[in-house]
Amino acid sequence: DFRIIRTNLLEKGNATIHDRLVPYTVFIDPQLGRIGLSESEARAQGRHIRVAKMPMNYVARALEVDETRGFMKAVVDVDTSQILGCAILGLEGGEIMSALEIAMMGKVPYTVLRDGVFAHPTLMESLNNLFSSFE
Repeated sequence: DFRIIRTNLLEKGNATIHDRLVPYTVFIDPQLGRIGLSESEARAQGRHIRVAKMPMNYVARALEVDETRGFMKAVVDVDTSQILGCAILGLEGGEIMSALEIAMMGKVPYTVLRDGVFAHPTLMESLNNLFSSFE
């Protein structure tokens, strides 16, 4: 984040990414997007979690463009229903990270994304199915 560099170099500040969500995308084929905690990280912290996992062949947009490799996986706190983390390996895997980041920053329960009405066929719409597919 350039703001951290600017603050620390030009303004002699002490900004860090500590306690901030930092999404990232790895531009491989298919793309990998990730934010927050992984399942193993959440379990290591002793969190009471639910895990939703869904193959990309359940994503309408992926079917439309015939790019169904990969999966989506989300980790949710059982007690608060808040999203703790998500990874998407598949078609434009990084594109949904910002929407998930906003939901996580706002402490929005996963049910809001599960029950939301999103344009069809979009990658965002896949969150309806993902958050309906807990293991």
